[in-house]
Amino acid sequence: MNKTLNTDIGSRIFELRRTAQLTREQLAEKAEISIQFLADIESGKKGMSAATLCKLCRALCISADYILFGYEENRSRVNEIIRGLSDKQKAGAEKILSAYIEALEP
Repeated sequence: MNKTLNTDIGSRIFELRRTAQLTREQLAEKAEISIQFLADIESGKKGMSAATLCKLCRALCISADYILFGYEENRSRVNEIIRGLSDKQKAGAEKILSAYIEALEP
């Protein structure tokens, strides 16, 4: 059971990394884990702690629901767009969204 679960989780992380156009090295750096550990997770050879899962979720801008179960309750187009942006683009998008939300407030 664990091996299948690890393989499924690893496959989802691999696909998310590819969708975000990140190299394994880039994601490992963002998540503050080793490249080899990320490779082992993606291949399903190793599981991970909750702390590592949180780091990967933050680095990939994705919920743990998706990584663990393959779906997100609140998956939106905005999340899909943001996931594919570079760090510089994410910072710009955050400024734009903040200004937009502020302009909507009465």
